[in-house]
Amino acid sequence: MTAGDMTAIDFNARRSWGPTPNYPLAKERSAVIPAWFFDIAGPCSIESAEQTNQIASEIKKHGIKWMRGGVYRAGTYPGRSFGLQLGLLKEWSAVAKGHGLRIVVEVLDVRELSVIDQYADAFQVGARHMQDYALLKELSRTTKPVTIKRSPGSTLDEFLGAVEYLCCGLCYPIMIERGGSTHHTHVRWDLSISLIAAIKKITGIPILVDASHGTGRRDLVLPMTLAGIAAGAAGFLVETHPDPDHSLSDADQAYPLSEFGKLVESVGAIRKALRGNA
Repeated sequence: MTAGDMTAIDFNARRSWGPTPNYPLAKERSAVIPAWFFDIAGPCSIESAEQTNQIASEIKKHGIKWMRGGVYRAGTYPGRSFGLQLGLLKEWSAVAKGHGLRIVVEVLDVRELSVIDQYADAFQVGARHMQDYALLKELSRTTKPVTIKRSPGSTLDEFLGAVEYLCCGLCYPIMIERGGSTHHTHVRWDLSISLIAAIKKITGIPILVDASHGTGRRDLVLPMTLAGIAAGAAGFLVETHPDPDHSLSDADQAYPLSEFGKLVESVGAIRKALRGNA
C-alpha cells in the first residue's frame, strides 16, 4: 500500500473495520423496572443446603428477591466435577423457594436448557458465552428474564449486538456490566462505570452492576456497586458468602454475608438521593 492509498482510509471513523454496529431492536426495547428493582445476590458456587439456607435467609431479610448461584462446574481448567450438578440445582431451588426467593441459573450448554428451565426463574448468560449465538437464540424464545454479562474483551457495540439476539424473541433481557480486560493490575477485571451510563442513554433495557466480578476484590465491591447505581444501573449483582475466605470459588471477591445489610442500606441511600435529584 502506498502513501497515496492510505489517504483513502478514514482513520478518524468511529469504526473502520468489521460490520457496522446494528442493533435496532435493542435500541427500541424498553423494559418496565419493578419498584423493587432487580437486585441479585448469592454465592459464586452452590455448595450445600446449609450454605444455601443461610444465605437465602439473610438476603431475604434485606429485601432481596432474586438469588444467584453456580451449579455448573466449569472454569479456566476443567477439574474433576465438570458439568451441571443437577442434584445441587434441585436442592437449591427447593431451599430458595422455601424462603420465597426466585433463582437465576447460568446456562452453559444449550442442550441442558430444558432441564434447567424446570427450576430456574431466570437464566444467566455468562461473560464467556455472550456471543454464543445458538444459545442466545434459544433463550430468546423463553418468556423468563435472561441476564447477559459483557464479555471481558467486548465493546459496547458488541455487547448490544449480543443483546439484539435476545430482543428477537419474547424474553425479558437484562444486561450486566462485569468488567473487562485492561492494563490495570490493581483489579482482576476493570468495571466500566461509563459503559453503564452509556447503555442507559441508548436503550431502555435495564443494566445491572456486578462489582464482584468487576473488580475481583471484596474491599471494592461496596464502593463500585454504589458507583454503578449512581451511574444509572437498575440494580446490582453481588456474590456473598458466610465465610468468604473458604468460598468454593472466587474467594477474593466474595462479599461477607455479615456485611450485606450495610451494602443494601448504602444502595438505598444512593437511590433515594437520585430520586431527590430527578
